[in-house]
Amino acid sequence: MPNYALSVEYDGSCFFGWQKQTSLKSVQESLESALNIILHKNPHSKLCVAGRTDTGVHALGMICNFKTEFPIPNDYKLIHSVNALSDLGVNARSMTEVPDDFHARFSCTAREYVYKIYYSKHESVLHRKSAYWLKHHIDWNRIQEQIPYLLGERDFRSFTKAKSMKGKRAIRNIQEIKVEQDPQVKELYQIRVKANGFMHNMVRITVGTLLDIGKGRWERRSIESILEEEDRTQAGMTLPPHGLYFIRAYYQEFPQIDALYEPVFP
Repeated sequence: MPNYALSVEYDGSCFFGWQKQTSLKSVQESLESALNIILHKNPHSKLCVAGRTDTGVHALGMICNFKTEFPIPNDYKLIHSVNALSDLGVNARSMTEVPDDFHARFSCTAREYVYKIYYSKHESVLHRKSAYWLKHHIDWNRIQEQIPYLLGERDFRSFTKAKSMKGKRAIRNIQEIKVEQDPQVKELYQIRVKANGFMHNMVRITVGTLLDIGKGRWERRSIESILEEEDRTQAGMTLPPHGLYFIRAYYQEFPQIDALYEPVFP
C-alpha cells in the first residue's frame, strides 16, 4: 500500500489548530476533505502529522503522511488539486513516496519552531498579526546567558500547561536555541528552538520566560531555579500563538524527507 509524505504550510489564524474537531475548522479536516474528494473517499487517506499545533499557530513546513490503495501517478497534479479544494489559509507544497513504516509523528526525531518578536516602541502594521509586539526594553545578553541552562535532557514541567501534564512524564531534550535578528528589518527578532519533542505551550512559555528574564522581572529567579521547582507558576508568561511557527520536522532514518524542504521553483 503506497505511503506518501506531504509538506504543508498554513496560516494559523484561519484555523482552530491542526487536529480535527466536531464543529470548528481545522487544518486536518480541510486537507483530509480535499484528499477524500481526490482519492474518492479512500479509507486510508487519514493524515498523520509531525506536530499538532494549537489555534493560531502557523506552520511553514509541517510534515504529514497518508496511505492509498493505488499509487499516485503525478505528484504535481495531486498537490494542485489539494490546494484548489482545501480552505484558504493552507497549502500543500511538496510530496514524496516514503517506505511503508514511515509515520510523520512516530518516526520524527526532532522538531523545530521559531517564535517571532517585533521589538520596537511602536507597533508594526505589517507584522501585527505575524509577530509578538515587544515594547519593553530587553537585555538580550542576559537572555543569551540563560539559554545554556535549557539545553539537553531535562524535566520541563515548569514550562508547560500544568493540567495537560498531570501524572505524565515531562522529560524532553532541547538540542538548540538561537536568538536571531533579521538583517533587513532590525526590529524583527526570532527565537529558534529545536528539540526531540514539545509539550503543550512549551515553546510559548519558554520564550515568554526568557523575555521576562530579559526585562529584569526577577532579581533572583533564573532558568536553573525554575527548572528545579518543577512548578508552572514559577515560569514566565505564555506568549500569544500568532508569533509561533512550526518550521521543520527531522527524520534521521528517512533522509528523503529533506527534499520536501527544498525550494519549488517554476
